[in-house]
Amino acid sequence: MAEISLSHTFKGHSDKCWSTSVHKKYPLLASVSSDKTCRLYNLNTKQLIAILDDDTHSKAVRTVDWKPTGDFPSLAVGSFDSTISIWGREDEDGDEMEISVTAATASGSEWSLMAVIEGHENEVKAVSWSCDGEYLASCSRDKSVWLWETDEANEEFECINVIQDHSQDVKHVVWHPFTKFLATSSYDDTIRLYKQDSYDYDDWINVAVLTGHQGTVWHSDFEKIDPDQGIRLCSGSDDETVRIWKRVSGAELSKQKNGEAIPSVVREDSHSDEWVEEAMLPKVHTGPVYSVSWNKNGLIASASADGRIVVYEETAKGVWRVVAVKETTHGIFEVNSIEWWSSPDGEMLVSAGDDGNVNLWSLSL
Repeated sequence: MAEISLSHTFKGHSDKCWSTSVHKKYPLLASVSSDKTCRLYNLNTKQLIAILDDDTHSKAVRTVDWKPTGDFPSLAVGSFDSTISIWGREDEDGDEMEISVTAATASGSEWSLMAVIEGHENEVKAVSWSCDGEYLASCSRDKSVWLWETDEANEEFECINVIQDHSQDVKHVVWHPFTKFLATSSYDDTIRLYKQDSYDYDDWINVAVLTGHQGTVWHSDFEKIDPDQGIRLCSGSDDETVRIWKRVSGAELSKQKNGEAIPSVVREDSHSDEWVEEAMLPKVHTGPVYSVSWNKNGLIASASADGRIVVYEETAKGVWRVVAVKETTHGIFEVNSIEWWSSPDGEMLVSAGDDGNVNLWSLSL
C-alpha cells in the first residue's frame, strides 16, 4: 500500500475552506472560504502572495478556477451571494517567463478585480473554464448552468446560454481538459453531459443523462487523455461511492448489451451519446464523497466527509484497486475538495477542509 504524507499546511482562512485551484502553468494555488476571501499562494515557496477580498463578496466564497489561457494569470471566484468575480494580474512587458516569476511573487495590491458577473438567482456552487479559455461555466442552487463567453483580456462576459435541465441544485460543473465537452452534477442524483452544436455555437446540446448514483452527485472529473482515445468521467456522491462512466461506440454498446454491462443513460435526442457505467471503485468511504480528481498518470483521488483521502489505480481496463488511504486528513473535520498538482518532484495532492486549512500531500507509490 502506498503512503500519503503531509508535506505542508497552508493556514490563514478563518472559516471552512471549500475549494482550491492549481494553475495549469504557473506555481499558483488559489483557495476560497466561508470567510469571504480567496487566498493565493506560491506552491514552490509556500508563501502567501495575495488575499483577494476587497469586500467584493457579501457571503461565503464557494468555488474558484484559474483560467488556463490568456496573456496574464486570471481566475474566477464564485460566491453564495450569487455573483462571480474575475481577478487578474498583468505583466507590463508581457514576457511569459517574467509573468511566471512575478505572478508567483506579486503582492495583493498587484491583483485587480476585473469584472463582477451577475445572473444567478441563488448561491453559485461551481465555476469552470473551458480548455481554450473562451467559455466560463457556472452552476447554482437555482438549478441552472450558465455559459459565459469572454475574451483573452476578460473585459466582457456575455451569457450565451442558460441550461435548466436539472430538477434540483446543480453542485458542480467541469469541462473536458482538451475539448468543449461539459459535465454537470446535481442534487437530483444525476450527471448530464453537454456538447456544442456544430451548427449553432451558442447552443449546447444535452447528449446524455447518467443515472446510477443513489444520492446527490457532488463532483466529477474527466480522464486526462485525448478525446480521440475515448472519454471517461469519474464521479463522487452522497451514496459514498466513486463511479467511472464511459462514452461508448455503437459496436461497444452492442457488446455491453449482450451481457457485459447495462447502460446507465437516458437518451435525449438524435444527438445523444451512448454512455455506460464502467465501474464502481472499491468502497472505502463511510460518508458523502465531496470531491474526485483524475490525474494525467491515470490515478484517481477522492475526498469525503469521513475525513479520508483515497487514491485508486486501474490495473486493467475497468478494474480498479485502492493504492492509498489517509485517515483524519483535516483532523475531526470534513474534507471538501481534492486535486492533483504536478510538482517538480512528482504528483502531489491538495486538499481543503472545514478546519480552514489547505493541505499539500506527497504520495509514495
